[in-house]
Amino acid sequence: MQLWGFSSVDIAAAVFFLLSWLGHFWIINRSPLRVHTITHHMNKMRVQWMKAFFKREPKMFDALIQNGFQQGVLFFASTSILIVGALLAGLGATEQAIGMLTDLPFSSTTTRTVWEIKVLLITCIFVFSFFKFAWSYRQFNYVMIVAGAAPELGVQTAEEDDVYATKMAAMHALAALHFTTGLNAYFFALAAFAWFLNAWAFIGATIWVTAVLFRRAFASKFVKILKD
Repeated sequence: MQLWGFSSVDIAAAVFFLLSWLGHFWIINRSPLRVHTITHHMNKMRVQWMKAFFKREPKMFDALIQNGFQQGVLFFASTSILIVGALLAGLGATEQAIGMLTDLPFSSTTTRTVWEIKVLLITCIFVFSFFKFAWSYRQFNYVMIVAGAAPELGVQTAEEDDVYATKMAAMHALAALHFTTGLNAYFFALAAFAWFLNAWAFIGATIWVTAVLFRRAFASKFVKILKD
């Protein structure tokens, strides 16, 4: 079966890719297993950070940490735009790209339509990541506003301070979630590049990327240190 030059294996590979990406997000962020992830442990550390934030004077140290977060998000947002521009420019070099790919063994990218759809898929992934990074950057700005509005130590009761700190930590965790989602999109985009070779390479790259991300979320050395 052929659809726009794609075989049934190509279609199955694309569906497998999408399900792997969505499944990874759900398991890491929504399933009961999320309590064992590095994200969950870091969110608990965020609560401790915000509680310490209330007691620390001056708060320059906290401002420097937050600035580091924002600069990292801004870097990836800018990079995403550059990559999208490069990919769209690649659509203008279709004939040269197809000529190069047809010389590679086992390559299935042999028509203009197939090349353009694959490029557009990867472009959409980086556009998605840009939106995630941009929203994360804005949310980190909101966190700074909420931090600036925090009452001075001693104005509220200790219980009220803890509630405010927990709220700030939840906001910070949400901004970090969007950043991580955008960053994971980069990894899955790398897997999508394998589709230019053939569908089997695409499936293999998707399995490899998903396995790496799961290992980092559940079994990395960083997670083991946090659990100790």
